[in-house]
Amino acid sequence: MKILIAVPTFENITPDTFKSIYDLDKGDHECFFEFVRGYDCATARNKIAQLGIDLETDYVFMVDNDVKLPKDVMLMMLDDPKDVCIGYYAHRSPSNEYTGNMCVCRLADKNGNNYFNYPLESQYTAEDMKKFRQDGRKKIRIHGGGMGCALIRTNVFRRLKYPWFDWVNYSGPHRGMLSEDLFFCELCRKSDIPIYTDVRAACGHLLRHMQWPE
Repeated sequence: MKILIAVPTFENITPDTFKSIYDLDKGDHECFFEFVRGYDCATARNKIAQLGIDLETDYVFMVDNDVKLPKDVMLMMLDDPKDVCIGYYAHRSPSNEYTGNMCVCRLADKNGNNYFNYPLESQYTAEDMKKFRQDGRKKIRIHGGGMGCALIRTNVFRRLKYPWFDWVNYSGPHRGMLSEDLFFCELCRKSDIPIYTDVRAACGHLLRHMQWPE
C-alpha cells in the first residue's frame, strides 16, 4: 500500500518526533514523507489530506510535531484497518501537567449520551487503556480524539466535504472553540464514519518533558 506520512506544524519537528518517524517500521509499504510548515494546523492538515488524494495514496498518517511514536505503531494500526484510527497520548492540561487523561473521548457517557466537548471525565485514562489491553482488546470505537497520531484512509477525504479540518465556535452548555481535529471527527460522525483508537498505540507527548502513558 501507499502511505503518506506527514507532520502538520507552524514550527519545527521536535528531535524525538523526527527520530521516531525515521525509526518507524514501515513493513513492505511504499511510504512518502511530507513536512507541512508555516501554516496554522487546520490549513496544514487540509494540505496534507489533499496531497494524499493527489498522490493517490491508500492512507494518510498524520503525526504531530510533539508526539513520539512507538516503532510498530503504524503496522499495529494497519492490523484490521479502519477508515479512521488514532493512537493515544497524554492530554495537555491548562497547566501543562500530566493528568493521566488521554486525548481520546468515550463514545458515550454512562447514560448513553454522546460527548463532544471533551470534558476531562469523557476522556479515557492510561489505566483504562491498560485494562483494555489486558482484556485482549486491540481497537475500540471512540467519539473522537486528537490527530497527533492518526491513520486515515484517503477515501475518507473524498467522501467528506472540504474543508476537512477547521476551527469553529460551537454552542451548548460548554460553548467554546472546536479545534481542527475535533472538527474532522464531527464531520466523520455526521457521515457515519466510525472512529477507533488502537489501545496498543501508546505514544509519547511533549508536555514539560516527553510523557508516555503509564
